[in-house]
Amino acid sequence: MILFDIAKRSFRVDLKNTLMNSPTRIIIVWAETVYTYIILEEALQANVVGPHFTWILSSHVSLNSFNIAYKDNLIGMILIEPTVGSVINAPYNMTLLNEAYKIWQEYENETYTEPK
Repeated sequence: MILFDIAKRSFRVDLKNTLMNSPTRIIIVWAETVYTYIILEEALQANVVGPHFTWILSSHVSLNSFNIAYKDNLIGMILIEPTVGSVINAPYNMTLLNEAYKIWQEYENETYTEPK
């Protein structure tokens, strides 16, 4: 897992080396829009967006806000829109929810609150 430090507004690791030396080619960014822009900008500068990597985003971003030189690298991104299961009459996946809570507690313990 690659962590983005919102206080420092940078990755906790060397993004390019980490991704280039990993078999991972799918990156999921689950972040607020403001941080998604920063994450993508760093990824574009590191040249890890584009034909060799698939980026899945949870925040809507305007592709027009990036430098035109990066336009071809932005092709192929996927945007998923998070929604609460009860809004669409879908059941909760408690296993997945509990795993998400564990990850939150492990990596962001200072913001973690016990689930109700």
